[in-house]
Amino acid sequence: MAYVENIVIGTPIAEPPQMFASDEDDWNKVEAEKTYYTDERFLPRILVDLGIYPSISEIRRNKPQLMVSLDKMDFISNLKVSKKRKLWILIGE
Repeated sequence: MAYVENIVIGTPIAEPPQMFASDEDDWNKVEAEKTYYTDERFLPRILVDLGIYPSISEIRRNKPQLMVSLDKMDFISNLKVSKKRKLWILIGE
């Protein structure tokens, strides 16, 4: 899977280009290809699907704070998921 930095869950009320990019050019050249769209709400399942972690049980053992379900509309910036990896998550309905 390609490198992902931005995650869009469900149908957000704000457009992803507004949330992840500084302008339209930045969205088209950089951010659009780093954005992952899903309807999955369980954060560990998303992290495993992206290949950041090999299994949910490893997340449960090593990063229990990531064992969350993202059910409410929100925007999470700079979520540190590993030593070198941060994610921005836009949660919609």
